[in-house]
Amino acid sequence: MEIKETLTFFLNLKTNSVEKPEIKIYDKYIGILSDLKSRDLTQTQIQSIESELETLNLKAESDNRKKYLSQKLSEFKKFLKDKLNLVSEGYYAGVGTGIGIVLGSIFSMLFNSALGIYSMLIGIIGGMLLGAVLGGIRDSKAKKQGRVLITESE
Repeated sequence: MEIKETLTFFLNLKTNSVEKPEIKIYDKYIGILSDLKSRDLTQTQIQSIESELETLNLKAESDNRKKYLSQKLSEFKKFLKDKLNLVSEGYYAGVGTGIGIVLGSIFSMLFNSALGIYSMLIGIIGGMLLGAVLGGIRDSKAKKQGRVLITESE
C-alpha cells in the first residue's frame, strides 16, 4: 500500500466519521503519513514503509475499528522508530519521565532514613523532573537532526 494511497484512505475515513476518538486516530495517521510524504526519503526507505503499511492491513474490517487502528498505529510508530530512527514529538521526555519515576522510587527507598517521611515524594518528583528534563534535551536533539515525526494533522 503506497503512502499516498494510505493517506487518501485515512482522509476519506476522517470525512465519513463523526466520532471524535476515531477522528483523533485518523488525524495521527494523516499527520505521520503527510510528514513521511514530505520527507526526502530514499527509495529503499519508501519501499520499506509501503511494505510495512501493507503488512499492517489497515483496510481490514474490524468490530472495533478505533481499537484496531490504534493498535496498528502503535506498531507503525515502533516500526518507524526501529527501522528509520524516527520518533514522535515528546517521545524521549515520556520515556525519561517513566525511567525517572522508577529510579526516583528506588533512590527514595535506599535513602529513606536520611530523608524521612518525605523520601518517597522527593524521590519520585525529583526523578520525574530529572527524567523529563533529560528526555526533553534528547527530544530537542532529535528535532535538530530531523528525526521527529509530526503526529497531528493541521
